[in-house]
Amino acid sequence: MEIDSNLLASYRTLLSNTKDTLAHDQFNSLIGRMEIPPTKRLEKSYKSLFKAIDKYSHGDMEKLLSHRFLFEALGASPKKRERDLRRITSHFCDFVKSAGSSNTMAHRVTVLKYAQLVEECVQGLQDMDIDKKDIEFHKLWIGELRERLDTRDNK
Repeated sequence: MEIDSNLLASYRTLLSNTKDTLAHDQFNSLIGRMEIPPTKRLEKSYKSLFKAIDKYSHGDMEKLLSHRFLFEALGASPKKRERDLRRITSHFCDFVKSAGSSNTMAHRVTVLKYAQLVEECVQGLQDMDIDKKDIEFHKLWIGELRERLDTRDNK
């Protein structure tokens, strides 16, 4: 039995479009929960995270932890109080557990571990000695989270 190459190309296009639609829908859902205005930059960053979650679903946690999306979302939030930053991070962690398009055991373990590491680092920020009334508090909080996750500014 021979497979028609046009049919195969059409099927690949369908899968690609479905994956793009899934990423777009997931982005809009997440940004809505975070109460952050959507921007093209954030969407591009999310799609990059979406691809990274699929690509590194076999335990390469460093690649996920160094991803910029969470930090860009926190920085884009119009709300800058600690409880708002924690809420955004919580939504992110809850959401990332179902993000991506893969449904393998390795993928599920990786995203759960990723979310748990972020949650643990956020919990550790409660003891941080930073003036919460400081106008730059949110930047200091985000910087401390970045440092605790041992991430880099550039991905």
